[in-house]
Amino acid sequence: MSNDDGQAAFRAAENLKALVPYMTIDALVDLVGIGNVFCHLSLASSPALTAPVAAALSEIDDRDVSLVLLLNKEITIPDFSLLRMLERCGADAEVMLALEERHETDPAIWKALLAARLKWIAARSGQTITQETRIITLLWSSPASMRRHYVEALAQLNQITPNLLFQAFRSGAKEVAIMLLAKASSLPSQAIEHALNTHNPGLIRSIARKAGLADILVDDLIEAIDAINNPQSSQERLAA
Repeated sequence: MSNDDGQAAFRAAENLKALVPYMTIDALVDLVGIGNVFCHLSLASSPALTAPVAAALSEIDDRDVSLVLLLNKEITIPDFSLLRMLERCGADAEVMLALEERHETDPAIWKALLAARLKWIAARSGQTITQETRIITLLWSSPASMRRHYVEALAQLNQITPNLLFQAFRSGAKEVAIMLLAKASSLPSQAIEHALNTHNPGLIRSIARKAGLADILVDDLIEAIDAINNPQSSQERLAA
């Protein structure tokens, strides 16, 4: 395509965006099937796009189209379409971030995002690290609103294990550790934080039991919690 042809196609696609509210769903879906990349990008960025057309666009195997569609927060994209785009582009950090920032509520989406993020972290780690360290890295680097979804996904996948709790406390990731322990024990985060601040072993033992930890592991949890008071040592243990 010549430069002039490309500019003409771009202008036509931009003009198309203004017509989207007046076109039928069938006509727009047909257009997805026969349109070029300019057409697809224009449709994906339209705030008037309906869910069936968004679903059709999600089947286009083009990273940029998927990204523009995800960034268009004015529209509804079916959950199965979100999962399809993540399946194809799950190794793309921008695509994962765009999906996270949509704050979708379907647990299946956050489970898929969790798997994609952990795989992405593993592929970029300079050394072999444990699954627990990958999870803590993800949670620690995520904003609180996203972290909440990831913790919920971990709970549904039964991945909030004693080892994960110990590692979170020993690494000094206090906010992450409190959120994980709160989820495991079904107690408010404020109650966990109070137990930590008052250094109350009896209260911590009660919380640990509610979290499903066997009595033999409670002392290990108390030791891990004590590590928060020595964050420099904790960071060295996490890196080891």
